[in-house]
Amino acid sequence: MSEYTFQLTGWKAIVALVILIGIFGIRLMTFSDLSDDETLMKKIELRLMTDYFPDDVETLKAAYESGDMQEVSDVAQSITSTTLNFESVKASYPLFKFSSPKKVVVKINYSLDDDSGTREKGTNYYLFKHGSVGNIWTFKREATVVSYYLNFV
Repeated sequence: MSEYTFQLTGWKAIVALVILIGIFGIRLMTFSDLSDDETLMKKIELRLMTDYFPDDVETLKAAYESGDMQEVSDVAQSITSTTLNFESVKASYPLFKFSSPKKVVVKINYSLDDDSGTREKGTNYYLFKHGSVGNIWTFKREATVVSYYLNFV
């Protein structure tokens, strides 16, 4: 198998750099804030709650099995007082797809707060399919930070 190498020097390197900066700039312009989309926010809230609910049940079960009723009460109070706060919800739409539905990678910055303060902060990436007609959001799978920034198709 032959190996091919190339070198960019002089004006070719500058042109290549300008093209890469242009593509990166266009990519950044396709990110949008979706915190006002109620349909998507309900889907994300359901997804995050199903991620954390089993952990809360296990914590409560462990407290119950310890026999310490004060600990059970404290854990139950923490679970029931927990609120999910969205700090930001941003979407990365595909750069080169102009039809519908689109595969949209959504970045969620959130915190779980209870009576004692912030319990946990996190950032999750989810892949959704978005149909423009009817504003339909369908959860597909978890995504990565790389797919968020490189959502070209």
